[in-house]
Amino acid sequence: MAESMLEKKLKGWQPGFVPLVFKAFCVVMIASAFVVPLIFVALPFLELFNDMAVQPKGKTQSLYGRLAGEEAVVERLPPKGAIPMDHFPYHLEGKDEKTAKEAEATLTNPLLRTEENMLLGKKQFEIYCWTCHGKGGLGDGPIVGPDLFPAPPSLHTDTVRNFKDGRIFHIITRGQNTMPSYADKLTPEERWAAAHYLRALQYAHEHGSTEENEKAEDARK
Repeated sequence: MAESMLEKKLKGWQPGFVPLVFKAFCVVMIASAFVVPLIFVALPFLELFNDMAVQPKGKTQSLYGRLAGEEAVVERLPPKGAIPMDHFPYHLEGKDEKTAKEAEATLTNPLLRTEENMLLGKKQFEIYCWTCHGKGGLGDGPIVGPDLFPAPPSLHTDTVRNFKDGRIFHIITRGQNTMPSYADKLTPEERWAAAHYLRALQYAHEHGSTEENEKAEDARK
């Protein structure tokens, strides 16, 4: 069979050499040898939906974005019912006698009277309490007296000695009379530990080993 004109042309055809195309092909192949492996390495770390990363961010005391046509304030109020970390809500409000008795009846000290908890309570007492109550709890701290703050009652009266730990915890948490709340200064654990330390002070006072011993110790120092 005679070969057609097209077959003859195809047999004698050879691709022409174009230097620019050849160079471009080489560059693409070399670049692919580097880029393709990097893509596979980075693929697990790529975020296709990163809306949280690209959301508007505001600086302190500044405005950002728009909410209902108005610029949004950075320091917005937290959602209703939100509780900060390391915050333990206390359900009893008020400093009245009825609430104090409710705390006394419903709250129980969860801490054991260990040496560690006693030292924790002693530390907090000597930081926050002794300035008014005195080191021995007699109400003779350095900032109370004539022309100073009113002196609190002694912590060794029969009334206070009969308080249960729940009531002491409530008083430290909410305050009583002129005594302010210390809930923003002492954690719940520290308040319970302070109640334990108060028991130790009362025991030492009952056995005559608190104020006199402290004064003697200060004199020796």
